[in-house]
Amino acid sequence: MRLFHVFLFLLLGFGLVAAEDSSPSTAPLKALPVDPADLNPVQLPQAIPGGVNIHWYGHGFIYLTSSVGIRAAIDPFGPQTVHYQFPTHLSADIVLITNESEDHCAADQIFGDPLIFRSVMAVGLNRANGIEFHGVSLQKDPSGQGGANTAFVLKFDNVTFCYLGQIAQPLLATEKQQLGHVDVLFLPVGVTSMSVDDLNQVARDVAASVIVPVNYKTDQSGDLPLRGLDEYLATTKFPVRKVSASEMVISRGMLPSQPTIYVMKSP
Repeated sequence: MRLFHVFLFLLLGFGLVAAEDSSPSTAPLKALPVDPADLNPVQLPQAIPGGVNIHWYGHGFIYLTSSVGIRAAIDPFGPQTVHYQFPTHLSADIVLITNESEDHCAADQIFGDPLIFRSVMAVGLNRANGIEFHGVSLQKDPSGQGGANTAFVLKFDNVTFCYLGQIAQPLLATEKQQLGHVDVLFLPVGVTSMSVDDLNQVARDVAASVIVPVNYKTDQSGDLPLRGLDEYLATTKFPVRKVSASEMVISRGMLPSQPTIYVMKSP
């Protein structure tokens, strides 16, 4: 019943604000976060009229639900490396895998009969469930230790999302051109092969309005050599908003006017 009230408010044009400034800025928060009080942790992410539901399950695992219920799972983690809790019986229509590291490639844990697009096999234009999206091959780790990595750009409800995967180097001119302009960027801020300045430059290169940090060090990250979130935030120049849930809703008309970091609550 509470979730129904959220739907009703959104339909009537009311914005529910469930975020806090981490700075004294008084700029209005232009997004549609879901009120944590209305979230049922047992419930799967729901389609929200007028926006795209973004759910972060931890590490690099992002789950998008369009307003009409199309579901995309991106880089679901496996059980061997990280220790986040994997959702029970989570189904999807599309699964995107940027790289074949165990902590990013567990498509077999997604239920249903999703279309799976895996790293190098997904480079170029793809189509699934009426959605067009692009896979963009990015440079490998200069150390030679990392494998191939494919970034994905997809559009739900006229909002363009970019998921970089395990980006290892600043973007080349050709990579910038292929990625194009994006609205929401999932930025792996824990990647230590790139400096904070390098990561922020990537956000500028794609002109992102919303920057969502993912893939950083927490007590659930196991032994992965990742940078912590605080280390990234301490030297970034972008405004920061803290969302009090691991789920929020973004709509095209309510994107911030300047690049802004949205820190979602760790699951």
